[in-house]
Amino acid sequence: MTIKKVLQPYLELPKAVYIMLLASVISNMGNFVHPLLTMFLTYKVGMGVATVGSIVAINSVAGLVGTLIGGKLIDKIGRKIIFMVFRTLSAVSILCCGFAKDTWIIVAFIMLSNFVTGISSPVYSTIMTDLTKGDKRKTAFSLHYMAMNVGMAVGPLMAAFLYNKYIRLLFIGDAVTTIISVILVATMVPETMPKFGEFDAEENEKDYHKETAEQGGLMKALLKRPQILIFSAIMVIYFLVFSQYNFGISLQLGDVFSKDTASLVFGTLMTVNTVLCSLLPPLLPYVIKNVKPSMCIALGGLFYTVGFGMMAFITSYGMFILSAVLWTIGEILVATNTNIYIADNAPISHRGRFNSIFPIIRKLGFILGPMLAGVYVKHFSIQALWIPIGILAFIGALLMCGLQIVVNKRETSCRKN
Repeated sequence: MTIKKVLQPYLELPKAVYIMLLASVISNMGNFVHPLLTMFLTYKVGMGVATVGSIVAINSVAGLVGTLIGGKLIDKIGRKIIFMVFRTLSAVSILCCGFAKDTWIIVAFIMLSNFVTGISSPVYSTIMTDLTKGDKRKTAFSLHYMAMNVGMAVGPLMAAFLYNKYIRLLFIGDAVTTIISVILVATMVPETMPKFGEFDAEENEKDYHKETAEQGGLMKALLKRPQILIFSAIMVIYFLVFSQYNFGISLQLGDVFSKDTASLVFGTLMTVNTVLCSLLPPLLPYVIKNVKPSMCIALGGLFYTVGFGMMAFITSYGMFILSAVLWTIGEILVATNTNIYIADNAPISHRGRFNSIFPIIRKLGFILGPMLAGVYVKHFSIQALWIPIGILAFIGALLMCGLQIVVNKRETSCRKN
């Protein structure tokens, strides 16, 4: 494996993909407010924990509803215009928070911002789906995942500094970076929404019409592609498991180490996760070039099985680091290939709606995971949590393999007919 071979695929993507990646880095670098929402409302505003919990939950639901709406708008109106309008509204909403005096007005603007951001969130993956196919699609989504993580690695550090000393600049900085990303897309990215029926016949034949345009709504399109419904159900299991990287691990470390040491170890694990998520994605398209996305996701499930499952038996700092490396590799395999799988099976007429599925599945898993884990830990122990988590991950991997076997048989049947 030479450096030239590794880098070559990244030099062959359409210009608009690079602009979207840059916009993603800038936007995530400036995502100051939402990660610190709980701390801001609790310690700066002085709200009670129960009230803050309700606000955070409602805010998450607002983003989820926005994503559902956004998928259809992106397909009906256009990718670029939806991004420009709703990201600008998000920036204005966050900017208003910096100058509002009333607590509930601030909360309302934050929720509005999350709602309109949700509407525009499927645009990134939809544009990349429009502009790429095959191996280039793998490369684009791997780079996008890296771009998000680079932005998210820098953003919280800047946010923490502004939070302590310049709270108004926290909101202004968030708004400004959002506007910069809007300007980049507005001036340098063309509208990529394809016209109905616009798809190369040769590619259709090769992919068994997976991306052929469909008439009707999302449910009708999904029912014609039952593998996506099954895939979505399996992915809920994956994100039930992955949600424990924040909830379960923090409790486990608190149980194994002293309070001060636990926070240090947790910070180290999150750093390991962020660094790997920023460095490894560009290597994956080369390493797994000929592996189907579903099998990459199954492999990711096995990394989850070992990485999370081993925490039932470990107590040393070094082993927790190893665990983090393993489940982070799983995270990268799952996250990048989930987008690719959905993109490869989305009808050209419903790409926005299909690309809204991934964030919805992720949020559903992150809502249910901590709730179910909390109930389990209450009756057993935090260390006992990791055995069922590991088993769930293994079941998810087996189900994904089973789905691919069924799809292979179906495609073989199509060839014969």
